[in-house]
Amino acid sequence: MQKKVIKKVCLLGDNAVGKTSLIKKYVFDTFDDKYIATIGTKTVKKELLVDYFGKELNLTLMIWDILGQKEYRKLQSMSFEGTSGALMVCDITRPDTLSSLEEYWLKALKEVAGNVPVVFLANKCDLIDDTKIENRAMMEIAKKYDANFFVTSAKTGENVETAFKMLGRKIVPGTQDTEVSIKPAVEKISPAEAMDNIVAHFCENFHQDTDYAMSVIRKSCEVVDLDIRSPTVQTMNKFIDRLAEVESDVLSPFETNKNKIERKAFLAKM
Repeated sequence: MQKKVIKKVCLLGDNAVGKTSLIKKYVFDTFDDKYIATIGTKTVKKELLVDYFGKELNLTLMIWDILGQKEYRKLQSMSFEGTSGALMVCDITRPDTLSSLEEYWLKALKEVAGNVPVVFLANKCDLIDDTKIENRAMMEIAKKYDANFFVTSAKTGENVETAFKMLGRKIVPGTQDTEVSIKPAVEKISPAEAMDNIVAHFCENFHQDTDYAMSVIRKSCEVVDLDIRSPTVQTMNKFIDRLAEVESDVLSPFETNKNKIERKAFLAKM
């Protein structure tokens, strides 16, 4: 009988580096170049076989697609909890997305998940004429963190499966201890940071698992026509009211009203 192991992994990187496209290519073998911002987190699973001390190990990867906007720090921190490893994704046509991996994403991940294994990906290698990141730069950052790196393309599939399998092999030896570290909000916050606080507050107080809570978040955003890339006070007020409607079915009137007031308070900090 094959040994079965389930591990949670995350894809991290700035907006539009291709995280969602990489997941779709690996899990469903599809590609769509239309960019749609990931709302919160999205989770899919993929089973693969890896060699474990000479025996086949049935490894199930729970793959988390993490929102790329840096203002959503609390939501990202919640998503990192329990992570066993991560694919750090940059866009080879945008050098700033490589520096961002080291300056923001690695630090944010480490604060919550500790020193988990990572694999670096220079994505969109099919855009060879627009390349602005040299392999040498990727090799240097990968060496610094004792990690592998691959040049990938979600469009052609180049090295996509190889990268996921490499991460799978790196996380098999053991689980990682995790601890949550969430920084308090500053006095004045941006609309995106206010939205981050509202979403995190809902997930913490809805008394359901995170995946279900995030499905409610996504549906509520659609209902009130809220764009997470540029939330406004008006749409966030509608969003908070919508969340209260949903909570009224599972929480007491007192709890529902209390949560609504606390979420409205985040808007006052903008």
